[in-house]
Amino acid sequence: MIEINVESIQRALEASSKRVPGLSAMVSSQDKTIYKGHFGYSDLQGKKLVDDNSLFRIASMTKAVTSACIMQLIEEGKLSLETELTYFFPEVSAKKIIEGFDDQDQPIYSEPSNDILIKHLLSHSSGLGYEMWNKNISKLVEKGDLVSMMTNKKDFLDAPLLFNPGSSWEYGIGIDWLGVLVEEISGLNLQEYMKKNIFDPLEMKNTGYDLPSSEHARVAKVYNRADEDFSEIPFGVSEKYDFYSGGGGLISNIDDYSTFLKIFLNAGKGNEAQILREESVQTMLSSVNKEIKMKSLETSSPPLTEDMIIMAGIEKSWSPGFMINHETSQSGRPENSAGWAGLFNSFFWIDTQNNMVSVILMQMLPFLEKGCVETLEDFESSIYKDI
Repeated sequence: MIEINVESIQRALEASSKRVPGLSAMVSSQDKTIYKGHFGYSDLQGKKLVDDNSLFRIASMTKAVTSACIMQLIEEGKLSLETELTYFFPEVSAKKIIEGFDDQDQPIYSEPSNDILIKHLLSHSSGLGYEMWNKNISKLVEKGDLVSMMTNKKDFLDAPLLFNPGSSWEYGIGIDWLGVLVEEISGLNLQEYMKKNIFDPLEMKNTGYDLPSSEHARVAKVYNRADEDFSEIPFGVSEKYDFYSGGGGLISNIDDYSTFLKIFLNAGKGNEAQILREESVQTMLSSVNKEIKMKSLETSSPPLTEDMIIMAGIEKSWSPGFMINHETSQSGRPENSAGWAGLFNSFFWIDTQNNMVSVILMQMLPFLEKGCVETLEDFESSIYKDI
């Protein structure tokens, strides 16, 4: 493992954290914490500082957990990466590819020639997209032909395909489908399954979907930038979800999520529990198909997200659960690291070359907001600057 200059990380975050209301950051090796720091406020108006007790909405960082659940079920022989989604959900065979809209503003569809496989869903190559990064899906929502994913109603899974499964890449709702599949196979709701098979064995006591009202004050508030200041965006916290989304919705903290990530440095093991087999870990850290490259996506919802431009100029693809960068990033993240992010500007990566995981949690919109990205880059650079 490389030698980390902890003071350098602290100085970088002390300076860059002024760009955001508050944050937590952590760097861990296989068996210990290398660095942990909290900065700023979880509640600006209440002057409540970010600390070990602070909880964060981790949004799409949920996807890695759901992907691990699927790998567990694969280990049990309940399915494989090559299994067709229609095997469990025959209605998926009715999905068509949306090509655009005609002169009467009616959608134009074509028939897919490939089936959606589990590996497609895990790697965002299924053809299923998100309304916030696809104008055709966004238009269906605006017309009332499709339920918005922001309603957290299961009906948003009715979205059509954007391309033939397995032929391209588009970030989307594939892992939300996999959350439903975990429930179908296990007979448990997604929160129950995660708690039984991941959270409890790893003693992740601060992670889940539902949160009792007595705990709501621990959750950091969400902000956007208003001129030179920050403005709170009202975001509720659920005591009981009607639908547990495999693609987002978990609340966690810096220690818990780092604990989860460390299983990928320890051959699938954590807290003396074997969460995944070593071969499953290697599968999750390896691209499904390097030829299907991750691309930039233009936003269809500026209040929620900027254009999805991540590691510009760096070739990237997806494994079953993670983005894999195939070149060293401008900030020093080594090639073949595995990582991803959450809508409220939380980020993580697994650096297997140096046997460490790094996490930074913020609570701001839009996703990839300039100040948040600069803070992430400063954090990353401070870790690798002396190499």
